[in-house]
Amino acid sequence: MRNDKGGAIERLERAFIAGRISRRTFICSVLATGLVAAGAVGALADELEAIRQIQAERLADLPQRFDYIVVGSGSAGCALVGTLADRTDGNILLIEAGDWDTAPTIDDPRAWFANLGTERDWGDVALPGPGVNGRAIPEHTGRVVGGGSSINATIWARPTRADMDHWAEASGDEAWNYQASREIYKRMENWRGALNPEFRGTDGPVWVQPAQDVLPLVDATLAAVAEIGLPVVDDLNAERELTGNGFGLMNQIIKDGRRHSLARAFLYPVLGRGNVTLLVNTSVNHVLIEGDTAVGVECLRDGQVQTFHADREIILSAGGFNTPKLLMLSGIGDEAHLADHGIDTRMHAPEVGRNVQDHILHGGCIFEAPEPVEHRNSAANISGYLKTDSALDHPDVSIVQIELPYASEVIGQEYAPPAGAWALCGGLVAPQSRGTVRLASADPAARPVIDMQFLSHPEDVEYLARAIRLAREIAHAPALKDHMLREVAPGRDLQGDELANFIRNGATTYFHAAGACRMGRDEGAVVDAQLRVNGIRHLRIADSTIMPRIVTVPTMPVCALIGVRMADMLA
Repeated sequence: MRNDKGGAIERLERAFIAGRISRRTFICSVLATGLVAAGAVGALADELEAIRQIQAERLADLPQRFDYIVVGSGSAGCALVGTLADRTDGNILLIEAGDWDTAPTIDDPRAWFANLGTERDWGDVALPGPGVNGRAIPEHTGRVVGGGSSINATIWARPTRADMDHWAEASGDEAWNYQASREIYKRMENWRGALNPEFRGTDGPVWVQPAQDVLPLVDATLAAVAEIGLPVVDDLNAERELTGNGFGLMNQIIKDGRRHSLARAFLYPVLGRGNVTLLVNTSVNHVLIEGDTAVGVECLRDGQVQTFHADREIILSAGGFNTPKLLMLSGIGDEAHLADHGIDTRMHAPEVGRNVQDHILHGGCIFEAPEPVEHRNSAANISGYLKTDSALDHPDVSIVQIELPYASEVIGQEYAPPAGAWALCGGLVAPQSRGTVRLASADPAARPVIDMQFLSHPEDVEYLARAIRLAREIAHAPALKDHMLREVAPGRDLQGDELANFIRNGATTYFHAAGACRMGRDEGAVVDAQLRVNGIRHLRIADSTIMPRIVTVPTMPVCALIGVRMADMLA
């Protein structure tokens, strides 16, 4: 059940650490919730005061040299810093361009979409492309402590065996394979569902639970899935990883009705240590490189340019678009492209900014309900994955139920779905299309040019068509007859060009950009199996950009895996 007072305490804790409220205000506000005994409030305040004091002292006398510099406090950055700080006394500087994660819309998982387009979002938009009928599609990414894990839909979906075994083959390192990765997930997780020691961990920092207190609509949808002969599983993060097929309740990073981001899981527990410094509202302009060695970063903080140096490693965890941008601004990229912007080449790496992939979420197949649909958890509580092509070793499509009439701007205008409606959205989780990230200019403040080339590969349209047919078949199964008055969109069986246009007009993205700095053992790869940038010493990458092929699940848990693996490499 929801615990709004518990969420209020977490907000107060973060606001106190960030210096936005006084100790007195914190104590009085916590006491007002009635959840913490008067005798315990002082001890809690003392603990948080110590964290705040340590951070304040380090900021007041900010060192210029650190052992490690991590750029970006997203899912991977939090997992990396939290894990590394547990294992080393080395000084760690974590730099975040956004602010602290104190907004109420971060805590409330039902309101996650209210973060999109705000100051907590980088606000990037992909160029219009013919694959989506000339539409410009937003690519939301987190610009706040916790990154995407603070603004996304809280889904914890682990990769399949095929996903990770492919990484092991591409990198030449079996430490990336599924079995090794599953052991890391077991270390990470505090799983609150049925015990399954073969697959799940229960002592880690990441609170994960099956979707709680779901609507009758959800139960009926799973019954409908079974009625049409598709597999329904007890846990989407167990045997489904082996087979690639399965529908069930989502795993979610929600605790007591509140988001439990990877900042909460990994970063906050180490902020009270003397070897961790977090800089918020600080933008990195470029990496400082001497010869073939990365030695520091140049930042913009409080309107002033500052430099920080790293004696051991610099790790870029800035995300799907910012990491390739930083590499190019630092002279690492395609020589001709860098020259176009007057940037001297430090390392000719033509694949920086290429191989960019994202999952497609179609909006949508929409169905009017007999009565208004309440939003529970993150307003999406069922998902499923399926291999529709027997030639593949991994799922190619997904289905997610959304407890509101989710539609693209074109589909919404054409079909005008009523507010009392729900959606079954087909997804493309193994896209063949590849995009690019390029610099707009040499100005670090300029956003990069993102050309995702969505649905440019004809197979992507065909797989999405399969997902849409599947969604409609589920919706029309007998188990859902009491939950649907009519099919709003598309309303009938579309064929040929009409279906293709429905797909292209409805395509949106899951905001899972990956692959722009791919890992591999070939000369073209940007990083090697140890995530070291090829040709540059003491510079590594730990985020979604290193994926040789995008995983077939939401990328947040995989970024956490990458962050922990990086800590394993360094410590």
